[in-house]
Amino acid sequence: MTVPPANGTIFQQGLVLWGRGGFYRILLEDGPVDCRLRGKLKRRHTQMVAAETDGVCAGDAVRVSLFPQGENEYNGMVEAVLPRKNFLPRPRIANIDISVAVLAARDPACDLLLLDKILLVAAHYGINAAICFNKADLDGGDLPALVALYRDLGFAAVAVSAKTGQGLDELKLMLRDKVSVLAGPSGVGKSSLLNWLLPELMAPVGDISARLHRGRHTTRHVSLLSLPAGGLTADSPGFSLLDLPADLTAERLPLLYPEFSRYAGDCRFLGCRHRNEPGCAVKENVRQGRINAGRYERYLRLAGELK
Repeated sequence: MTVPPANGTIFQQGLVLWGRGGFYRILLEDGPVDCRLRGKLKRRHTQMVAAETDGVCAGDAVRVSLFPQGENEYNGMVEAVLPRKNFLPRPRIANIDISVAVLAARDPACDLLLLDKILLVAAHYGINAAICFNKADLDGGDLPALVALYRDLGFAAVAVSAKTGQGLDELKLMLRDKVSVLAGPSGVGKSSLLNWLLPELMAPVGDISARLHRGRHTTRHVSLLSLPAGGLTADSPGFSLLDLPADLTAERLPLLYPEFSRYAGDCRFLGCRHRNEPGCAVKENVRQGRINAGRYERYLRLAGELK
């Protein structure tokens, strides 16, 4: 740890790895330190959490004061949260480079509507998104076409198996030297993937509810973990439902679909929403098979929700 000045207090900038019960694990230049929030910041955080807004969360860059308690032992206080470059409300994490949507090829069934929502939310908040289809060993033959579809749209997509090792080196490369988050429903194998990426972690792995055909939650909090190859990745609690952002409008929604942007300039009307408008080039390219019909149908469903 840095040698303290005469008054004993050290100020450093760090990164929030996780928060539990009023304590925050902060990664500093010399290693992690557990800190509490300074009184004023704590009151503000409590009010924001009560209002279901963001508050202090994993990924935040913070300014910390450290008070020596003994040789290489310190008590710390989080003095301030520095401005964020981005924020993802679910899972709650700040300042990430890439959001990786994790779904299973089977068991539970691949929820493509949820996948599209995860990608849309990331795009809305200006965050790069990628896709990891786990349990490729259970695939019935549909997965290669699905991977090809999303790759053609410009997303990094990989089919992996935490059981057989398929594609895991590609996933490792995807995450290297980045701050990332694994996001998706319970039971798709996020914890199993982390056990492969971080063998020393041995995160608890849940089974699948036979009655509900969905996973049992094994992760309770968002926690950033250091990857051996460089970078940080976050496991997160699974979710089967995901709301679109409250400030996402029906006008903005089609702008978040990369395949629409290829043809929207040929639509008859400026600002075409590609639903019921005549002369819509997007609808015509759906009919001709240039735009995936299933993804377009899911777009109509989400546009209906926003309306």
